[in-house]
Amino acid sequence: MLSRRMVALFAACISLVSFIAAHHSEKVRSLPELVVNGSAGAGTAGWTAASAAGPVQLTNTGQTIKVSRAAGSGDWAYAMATLRSPGTRLKIGHTYRMQAWVRETSGTGAPVGMLLANGEFAHRPTEVSQYAGYRDRGWHLMSRTFICVRRAHTDTGLYFGLPSDGAFTVQIKGASLREVDVPLPPVATGAPTRTIAFDGPRGSPPDPAVWRHDTGGHGWGNEELQTYTSRPSNVQLDGAGHLVITARAERLRGTDGISREFTSARIAGRDQIAIAPGSYIESPIKAPVGDGIWPAFWTVGNDIDGVGWPACGELDIFEGWGARPTIAHSAIHLSARTDPHAHHQYGWTEPGGSTDLGETVDVRPHRYGVYFDGRLVRFYIDRRPTMTVWADDAIKAGYAWPFARPQRLLLNVAVPPGVHAGFPKTMTVGTISVWAGGVPPVVRPG
Repeated sequence: MLSRRMVALFAACISLVSFIAAHHSEKVRSLPELVVNGSAGAGTAGWTAASAAGPVQLTNTGQTIKVSRAAGSGDWAYAMATLRSPGTRLKIGHTYRMQAWVRETSGTGAPVGMLLANGEFAHRPTEVSQYAGYRDRGWHLMSRTFICVRRAHTDTGLYFGLPSDGAFTVQIKGASLREVDVPLPPVATGAPTRTIAFDGPRGSPPDPAVWRHDTGGHGWGNEELQTYTSRPSNVQLDGAGHLVITARAERLRGTDGISREFTSARIAGRDQIAIAPGSYIESPIKAPVGDGIWPAFWTVGNDIDGVGWPACGELDIFEGWGARPTIAHSAIHLSARTDPHAHHQYGWTEPGGSTDLGETVDVRPHRYGVYFDGRLVRFYIDRRPTMTVWADDAIKAGYAWPFARPQRLLLNVAVPPGVHAGFPKTMTVGTISVWAGGVPPVVRPG
């Protein structure tokens, strides 16, 4: 049990975030508050705390719960607020927001987390969590919106993961769990408002009026091992309405003078095909698998040349990781509001950020899509939603929200460091379809 908790906490800590401002764009429904004593008006009633390293002290300091431990080392520590009838009031398919103000008085930066669980880190109606490491002594608002996906139990509580090692003093106030109304993508009807096709004879390049080639072998910010080229052997149309990108194990000196042991291709949409916010983008893709391959269908803000990355924003609609052949990944990349160069992400460890398809991603095409606007981003596989991130949560975390601006399309197959086998490897991409104003419904057979 403890080892599972350690793994889960470690995964959540990969994406540390700092919630520093209160900004509500959604309406809070007039439903009962589920935290029994979130304001600490009843002393420490309804709160418990424990750690693997020994006793944890709970005290009330006037509308605030103080949780402290003098010393120790272990695998876990937590405080937990009791909920009112979670087994019946947390309903599958409904949307809720958990939040609390938190202060770590030593400012060590040790991670503090918020989620729903019992004292054994089980009975979780959602895997959504929020972790942050604070290097100041101020109050920070932790807030996260989620959809309940599993039944809660009578012992499910609002769980705060505390530093597992050393002394700590963490103060908590305003702990809350409420059902909320949140923005969701509208439903689109009819045919796509726009399509970007890969029509043309076999062996011809993608339309140069629509796509440009990114070339070179400088690592592309990820220590990648390929050089990108515009050669037909790396990127061409297949004559049947598809784009084919092929990564090959071959030594080549690229246009930038850098020699690499692999070649591949990356194409980016030109400005005139930028996708407006409020749109849903989708393409059927059959991706390569096996060690040492990283295919992707993604976007960056069309203003990247002016504001740079990550301030422009990035949406990874589909990423494959060849050594995990049945998993389709999605991610969002953002900058901090106060620093356009500070990178944050909602990534593969987020609920819905990694989806097991139950078959390898090279068996058949799947439709990978994303809807984005100024209020939310939602990813889809075969038009079924996977990961959703709301702007309200990101803004509270201190992030900028760039997805109220147009996005530029990209397609590539990268070769990351590590073991490599089975080259060449090919990604096949079908027509990219865009619906302005919403997401089309699932197309059911028959």
